[in-house]
Amino acid sequence: MAGKGGYQAPANPAPVSGPGRLSARTDGTAAYKAQQAERYIAGMPNWGDGQDIMQIQSGAPMAATPSAQPVSPSQMAQAAQQQGQAQGQPQQPVTPLSAPTQRPNEPVTQGAALGPGAGTNILGLPAMNMNNGGTTAKQTVQTLAAHPDASPELKNLADLLGK
Repeated sequence: MAGKGGYQAPANPAPVSGPGRLSARTDGTAAYKAQQAERYIAGMPNWGDGQDIMQIQSGAPMAATPSAQPVSPSQMAQAAQQQGQAQGQPQQPVTPLSAPTQRPNEPVTQGAALGPGAGTNILGLPAMNMNNGGTTAKQTVQTLAAHPDASPELKNLADLLGK
């Protein structure tokens, strides 16, 4: 049997191919495989925006996403160096963990509450009353929120705890 009679719409319709060197495949196989899949985006601010985006994606197929290539540490260092040069900043080399100290006269407890060296006062943090665990989380949050560099979220949390 020869098949169905009459007009048969193609499964993947495509525009008519151009003449000569402008010609392209119209069967849709190679072109459609190199495109991203359409994706629905939930949580849009206006009703129906997600559906509109789906229609836009189907009308203008997106290019395929290139596969991610692993980057070696030397390539990352080279890219960081190029970026530092582009921004006009001198590039500081990364100090390895096994490198000798660059501050031989400074104790490792510098800035800590215990041990030799300056205490936590050199860190510029607000003074907190640490009376053997008597400080509550509420008091700690309120003290930190009183600092001029405190984030708005921390200030809001202190306000909620103060109520």
